[in-house]
Amino acid sequence: MRAMPMSNAERQRRYRKKLKSRAAGDALGDRTRDAVDRAIAALWAYHERPAPGGMRWSDIDGCTTIEFYRAELQRSPTNLVQACRAFLPDFEGLTDDEARAIQTVIAIADALRLAASSLSDNVVMIAPIAA
Repeated sequence: MRAMPMSNAERQRRYRKKLKSRAAGDALGDRTRDAVDRAIAALWAYHERPAPGGMRWSDIDGCTTIEFYRAELQRSPTNLVQACRAFLPDFEGLTDDEARAIQTVIAIADALRLAASSLSDNVVMIAPIAA
């Protein structure tokens, strides 16, 4: 049994719902995960290219599959951001799409760091009441 094709009105309704969800921030977690996945794919693509000595980076560091590489990046919370920041300031050796993917993760990390520091700035320390 084939599914009925969506009407134009149904497609527009779904599109408006998706836009509202994005505007409300409901999909922020999913969009961030997508950005991280794109950055890891970009890092892996670079990783598979030859190093200046002619060998692939994966032959040098032992990460021979993207799954292993992802696990190495996930081992510490800062590994991914450090790997992305290694391409600053000019993203040398990356394609334009790869550079954009990595820039997005850096921007997210910077925004989170700002949010964390602004939260700590607003914490009020309460001194214990002396008896």
